[in-house]
Amino acid sequence: MRFWAGHPELSRQLEEVRDAILARAGGEDAEVSAGVRQLLAASGKMLRPAFVLLASQFGSPDHQRMVRVAAAVEMLHMATLVHDDIIDAAPLRRGVATLHTLKGPRTAVLLGDWLFASCFSLVADLSNAEDGRSLSRVVARICGSEISQASQRYSPDPSVRGYLRRIAGKTAALFALSFHVGAVQGGCPPQLVPPLRRLGYCLGMGFQIIDDILDFSPDGAQTGKPTGSDLAQGIYTLPVVLALRSGDRRLHAALGGRHGHRAAVKAARLVREGPGITAARGAAGVYTRRALAAVDSLPALPAREVLREVTGRLLHRTY
Repeated sequence: MRFWAGHPELSRQLEEVRDAILARAGGEDAEVSAGVRQLLAASGKMLRPAFVLLASQFGSPDHQRMVRVAAAVEMLHMATLVHDDIIDAAPLRRGVATLHTLKGPRTAVLLGDWLFASCFSLVADLSNAEDGRSLSRVVARICGSEISQASQRYSPDPSVRGYLRRIAGKTAALFALSFHVGAVQGGCPPQLVPPLRRLGYCLGMGFQIIDDILDFSPDGAQTGKPTGSDLAQGIYTLPVVLALRSGDRRLHAALGGRHGHRAAVKAARLVREGPGITAARGAAGVYTRRALAAVDSLPALPAREVLREVTGRLLHRTY
């Protein structure tokens, strides 16, 4: 977890979160345990469980309880990734073969379902009814956003509003949930819950925009994804939408109809050369400034300084 190398205590706690997930899987079938180990080995920054733990620091948290809550949130995230990879037929995630590529779609779907069920089971054991309802609403929003994304593939007239609504229902909703459950389960004063939730939402929006910009890196080496992978599937993210709005006829022509891989590669190059990426970075910057404003409204605790540093780093990351 190189992302948290500068925060050794938090990094240690995230290892405890991993151990909690492995312990949960260890009591299941060997195939489940092996699949969970594989997913954790390929996991990225573990932002969502980190945000659960950091938000709880503005209250009076029980450490072991918060580790288990963070594990539940990360299992939810893992489940969505497994299902996303199947839907997208993605062979790689972060440069590593996806679960469905190695184990087949049937095993991958069932493991994703197990992760969903285990997440809800942990929350039922640890949290109140309202947290369970919040979790259910987020899962519903994520599924609804996936359906919306599928229905808009290869759209000849994608909109900024449609894109923002889509990522709000996926990435931002789960980031906001991470801060919300961390704050509530950590015993934070009620007046701190809205700014923490708002921080999660703005971080999630900015994070996803940067993620979509990185999809256009020339060789995909930084992200472990093929360059323009979303574009090849007819999923038009903010850099594409903004480039199309600039009136680039070559890009419009390249994206005409259900374009193939060669057209997608050409379109990705045109997006890199056009104004879309710069404009998308500007949008990510707007959400980052909103996130920093939310950070500044929090009490002056060590967790606030970690959140301020992480917020700035997420905007300028290359992976």
